Amino acid sequence: MHLLTYASILLTASAAYVPLQPRVDPCVEEVEDTEMAELDGVTADGTAGIGAEFESPFFYFVSPNCNADNTNAAKKEVVAGRTGSNWFLSADTGAGFGKLHAEYILNGKNIKVGTGDGAKAGKAVTDDLISWQPWAGDGPNTVDVSNNKCNPWKIDGPSRKSKPQDLPWAPRITTSMPLEALYSLMKEQLAESDQRNILVGYPDRLNQLVIVTQLYFQSNTNGIDGSKVTDDVLGFCSLILSYAKAATNKLEPDQSPKLSLSFMPRTEFNTIYDQVKSKLPGDLFALSNSLACYKTSKSGRVVVDTAYCNGPASKPVPNDKFSTLSYINTLAKQPVTVNVKSWIQGMGNGSPSPDGLSKFDESIDGSIGGLGKQMEKMYNSQRSAPLFEFRDLDTIETSGIEGFMTKVDLAIQSLHKDFADPP
Repeated sequence: MHLLTYASILLTASAAYVPLQPRVDPCVEEVEDTEMAELDGVTADGTAGIGAEFESPFFYFVSPNCNADNTNAAKKEVVAGRTGSNWFLSADTGAGFGKLHAEYILNGKNIKVGTGDGAKAGKAVTDDLISWQPWAGDGPNTVDVSNNKCNPWKIDGPSRKSKPQDLPWAPRITTSMPLEALYSLMKEQLAESDQRNILVGYPDRLNQLVIVTQLYFQSNTNGIDGSKVTDDVLGFCSLILSYAKAATNKLEPDQSPKLSLSFMPRTEFNTIYDQVKSKLPGDLFALSNSLACYKTSKSGRVVVDTAYCNGPASKPVPNDKFSTLSYINTLAKQPVTVNVKSWIQGMGNGSPSPDGLSKFDESIDGSIGGLGKQMEKMYNSQRSAPLFEFRDLDTIETSGIEGFMTKVDLAIQSLHKDFADPP
């Protein structure tokens, strides 16, 4: 079930407002200020965890005069005091100043793969919204967002008759994933099959996923034999090239590059690069500049990407375009930019963490690489892997959250088992 199937129904619903009384006792209230910091990170013992976010585009909060800084400051803060064991109601940004989408967050620091705790938290979230049903009363009314200067925020979205169990949510999942497993999920997305892993998203038109194959190495840059390149290297190169070429997207000011891809690293790129560094001799930008010369046609053939290079596929000649690609955030207090060439060179040269793109994203919402060097072990393994957020996943209704979390847990277990050993 995809998000757009709901749009024609819910976007015609008239706005309704209800009073929201916090479901929180004084003891819980005291810890709200630090709750997000406690939730955003790895499990205490470093074993495989599952973090989840469920954002609704049709249940949101509005404060029309709120500026960019105060809107962004509301991200991940507790809304209306609604918290429980391993979950809380928060808000997400990205819809413009003065607007926040409702978002339930499940605690990835406590919820571990294989325990069933994700499904339990999912059921608790479902029960909370059904019992609350915040749009059922008369209005207009408001909620407060913890630590926010734009309080109060009006509730908007569903009509008074909307059933909370039917409300659609866009889920995102954060967990550890080795690069070769990530590569397998990337290939599933490109195949566009309906029989895809539950962690494979359905991206919109902004999607800039580039699947690097062994044929992208046919010019033998840095002396690398393409026939010997393993899937972990292909996953890393696909990730780098995708974010690099996505800089051609015309994002709105203050929009994160994360919107260009369904696979977002929460571990910063320097740490991810360390996973494959020994397999990539020579200058990393020279390699990336060469890989940018290729693209895969709709028929599946690897051809020269003439936007970046000329000449035969066996030895294409790069022009200057790839090295000039940049991201810019003009709405920061002082405009912030990151050049693709400088970003990749920084990784290759061992520049301090965080990497350039992760540092740039700090000026927006700090999502990309926001967990720094942190990684987690894979399920039933001592092998550590980077953390990724899997975005643009199939839309689910409130009543399906518990079952969704069960399926996610099983999918992660299966991937960690199938890719237990490095290639």
